Amino acid sequence: MLSDQIALLQYWVRERNEIRILKDAHVRKPWTDDPILRSYKFCNVRREDDRVTKWMKVNWRHERYWDHPNFVPAMIFARTINWPMTLAELDFPHTWDPDRYLAVMDEIQAAGKKVYTGAYMITAGPTGIRKNAWVIGNAESYFKNPPMLPEASIQKSWESIICHRYPCVGPFIAGQVIADLKHTNILAGADDWMTWAAVGPGSARGLNRIHGRELAFNVGQEQGLKEMRNVRVSAKLEHLCLQDVQNTLCEYDKYMRVKLGQGKPRSGYPGA
Repeated sequence: MLSDQIALLQYWVRERNEIRILKDAHVRKPWTDDPILRSYKFCNVRREDDRVTKWMKVNWRHERYWDHPNFVPAMIFARTINWPMTLAELDFPHTWDPDRYLAVMDEIQAAGKKVYTGAYMITAGPTGIRKNAWVIGNAESYFKNPPMLPEASIQKSWESIICHRYPCVGPFIAGQVIADLKHTNILAGADDWMTWAAVGPGSARGLNRIHGRELAFNVGQEQGLKEMRNVRVSAKLEHLCLQDVQNTLCEYDKYMRVKLGQGKPRSGYPGA
């Protein structure tokens, strides 16, 4: 690991979290002197503090639904869409009605409104299949055959979702679903709650930066997991669970992209 990169990661964590604290306290801007953090949108250090996750916690991930038979597939469906305005129109699927859900999504799209998040990428369907129809068709597979999740293990629950090979649900989306479920009765008692997370494309690039490798180097799950755990210790981030370390590595990569003139995040921010 490169010590200067670890120091920059620690700086990003401190500065981004301070922005959140000042914003929540309704302190007037500016909340930072960092020109990059003032100009572009970055997720919070802790995933649970992000706007979409906070909305999910109150509306779809609320404990009133934890024992509902559709709860796990609903979480998969929610993260596939990942846009609160759409999810609010759809409402929690007490009964899975694919025709109604498709009609609502088509109506939102026809009105020129956003249906999905721009943050998560899902597998595209075959040529000629509309995205809404593709997403609803795939949702049928996990609502009819939801995954069984071993309550003692975050990792094994993630593997269980992947093993079902739901077309729209790859390792990254599965990791996001598990990150939600660990805050429910399903996985709250998992042995690896603090120490396991799925490596995503952004966190892999963050690890490559910290290790001085080419950004396109292929970091597999096993290697990435070991490295994320090491970063958590070396950067003195033991107060964060590994999911938040993974999240932070992804945002740190975005920050360094701007700092080094390698690109810009998709979303700007009106002056933090």
